[in-house]
Amino acid sequence: MAYANGHVDEITGSRGPLFPSPNRWLPPCDFSLVISLALMAVTAVSFIALNKVYNFMRAPSALTSSLYLLMLASLPLAAGQFYGGGLLCVVLLGVTAILFSCYGDTSTNRRVFLVFFLLSLASMVQYAFMFYIVIAVPGMAQMRLLNFKSLIAAVLGVVAPFWILYGFGLIDFDDIHWPQFESTFSQLSVPDMITVFAAVGITVIVGFAAMCVNLIKILSYNAKFRAYNGFLTLLYIATVIFLIVDYVNLSVYFPTLCLGSAYQVAHYYSVHRQRGAVWIILSLIVLYVAIYAACYFV
Repeated sequence: MAYANGHVDEITGSRGPLFPSPNRWLPPCDFSLVISLALMAVTAVSFIALNKVYNFMRAPSALTSSLYLLMLASLPLAAGQFYGGGLLCVVLLGVTAILFSCYGDTSTNRRVFLVFFLLSLASMVQYAFMFYIVIAVPGMAQMRLLNFKSLIAAVLGVVAPFWILYGFGLIDFDDIHWPQFESTFSQLSVPDMITVFAAVGITVIVGFAAMCVNLIKILSYNAKFRAYNGFLTLLYIATVIFLIVDYVNLSVYFPTLCLGSAYQVAHYYSVHRQRGAVWIILSLIVLYVAIYAACYFV
């Protein structure tokens, strides 16, 4: 509806150090919207599947996915077009699944290589992926994978995409350039900026508050589930920090922020469902619907 009424502001600039960023791959069109919605659906279904396989939270995983879709859809700028944000969310979920599958198995260096290969490859079109390469290292430690061989696999995974493309003559090291740091807010009116800040601010506050309560519960889990939930919490904290520090690229972190906050709120609900947590969920639904409605009236 927001797209049809022209309330989806185009994300401009190119944030790829080697190739154009995803927002440059398609012109503003219906197909861009379809791809964005498809990535949202893939993210929602993938999270449900991830929890079904590893059972890291006792809340219905569909609640996390539903809250994620609600939070992201409240900001048409982030949900109504194809750009790096949806891609970042999907890749990080894939990386998370790979790391979870390696828990306690130090012979899985090929999968460690794949984690860093994917992040390094994606960083060619969106520099934000580089930051998560750093986060994957403590993730290895949480999964009890950190040793000399796994570090070598990680380094090779980072280098391999550049080396392969260079070997095939597809890139030259002179092609590496600084991304165009064009702010997400450069094309927005003041009312639209207020809506964006409201959506981002509320999502950060809600997720962070739920996370603080959840940490006490997470500490009571066994080692494996502590590692799983600890890594998801680490991803959430890192995303909040990246979003604040790299605010000109705020839009690309927002989908991952929504998924992280949705996970934290759903986890909170699983622990406190008998103590009125349902009213918090209902309040969030009303709040995010109001943010979406503000796109039309602010």
